[in-house]
Amino acid sequence: MSPSRGLVARLRGGLETLRHYHEIAEVGEIARRYFAMNAFDGVLTTIGVLVGGYLGGVDDAHAIFIVVLTTAVGMGVSGFYGSYLVERAERGRAMRELEESTLSSLRNTTIAAASRYATVVIALVDGASPFGAALIAMIPFAFAGMIGVQTAYYLALAVGLAELFGLGLFLGAVSRERLWYSGLKLVVAGIIALVISLLLGGGIG
Repeated sequence: MSPSRGLVARLRGGLETLRHYHEIAEVGEIARRYFAMNAFDGVLTTIGVLVGGYLGGVDDAHAIFIVVLTTAVGMGVSGFYGSYLVERAERGRAMRELEESTLSSLRNTTIAAASRYATVVIALVDGASPFGAALIAMIPFAFAGMIGVQTAYYLALAVGLAELFGLGLFLGAVSRERLWYSGLKLVVAGIIALVISLLLGGGIG
């Protein structure tokens, strides 16, 4: 067997193992929940920061981008470590209970490996989803030099609402609800956050 074929075979074997872990630990359902919930948080937080920057008269695109970026990093790190610690504790407890019921150690079994895999994957999803959602909303600010900072604010808010609509479609597909209705529900949540932020900003001013 050639080296390239051997590498392909190992990759296929590794992917098959991960797929097996994925099924054993039921990662998909949990990861979907974390993805939707934390991406939603990331978008709403970004909307709040954008409204605050707009009302505060921040016309430096780099400054507002850095504020959102550092906020997104904080959400991402918090999401990763919080989820990792919770999942590790919960799955560790489940493993110990299973060991007690079977009167055997499961440390070096496929179940244990799948549990470790699930903990890491779910934590990565939990951390990456708010971070990624926030950065996507900030794409217009990469072109602020061409379109102007004020236009970048408007477009970033529009992108954020579009993200919420997309998340709603995703949740609608998962729950088998009407897609448009599910999407609009999250858009309404975003608009509510936007209006409240504007009212608070107006009250402060």
